[in-house]
Amino acid sequence: SDLLFRVYFLPLRCSAPTTMIIYPKTQVTLPGSTTSVHVVPVPLRRSDPLSPWCYSASLSPPIVDGDDDGNLQASSSLPPGANFLATQVWPSSRTASFILESQLDPSWQVCELGCGPGLPSLTAAKLGAKRVIATDVDELAVEMVRAAAIKQGFMKENNDELDLDNQQFFTQIFDLTSKENELPEADLYVLSDLFESSAVAEGAAWHVQSLLSQTSQHNTIKENERGYMETTKCPRVWVFAQSDRAQRDHFLKKMRETFDTQLPGWTSNHVPERDATLWLFDLDEVNVEYN
Repeated sequence: SDLLFRVYFLPLRCSAPTTMIIYPKTQVTLPGSTTSVHVVPVPLRRSDPLSPWCYSASLSPPIVDGDDDGNLQASSSLPPGANFLATQVWPSSRTASFILESQLDPSWQVCELGCGPGLPSLTAAKLGAKRVIATDVDELAVEMVRAAAIKQGFMKENNDELDLDNQQFFTQIFDLTSKENELPEADLYVLSDLFESSAVAEGAAWHVQSLLSQTSQHNTIKENERGYMETTKCPRVWVFAQSDRAQRDHFLKKMRETFDTQLPGWTSNHVPERDATLWLFDLDEVNVEYN
């Protein structure tokens, strides 16, 4: 009886168990495709049940098949045309999300370029940003962001038309390497770890140049979507990149071809000045927080 007594009361002397946070798992299917991709939720903070989160593709090892001639062929678990890099959460996107938590003005409209899974965009929506537009050239990445936004209540299930008055979150296919595309309007543009190639770095530089050259440090007067004239401030551009990303130097080189010495350099100061139109965040992935 004494043994039973001790076993019965042992849990009462233990510390409270850690809460297990279960995020919804699902599959994402591209429009017009029959291929589904398994995705897992990735929270900004693993121990916070209210943390914003995004989906990341859960990829199985490639299956290697042999054809009739004995040649080996690897089959991918991603649909054709999808970019693996655009389906994963990288350290710079986590840093961007943490910076948004401390620096975002809720009255801002936020546009993320090359969003991938879109953790910064979803964080901005969670923080109550006036409007959020997540853009990427990768259709699977955009669908992953859309699915996460709907699940967290930031976006309606059917958003074929832009309901600017009643919807906070939008997704859009946008190719940074094309100079024909016009950027969505926003108060803050976020770019995190998208310098995967010189073409993307050069395209990003061109679009950022366009943003900065069309505005000045002074306020401007323009017509809003309702037809009223209003005073607006020039947009901010926040660029996040790890120090080991070689193409970020190509981005800066292309920028300086237009702006000479007016541009700031990469900085480890992660508190951007309020009036700065461009801030280049340097980060070390070893120091990125995950909780």
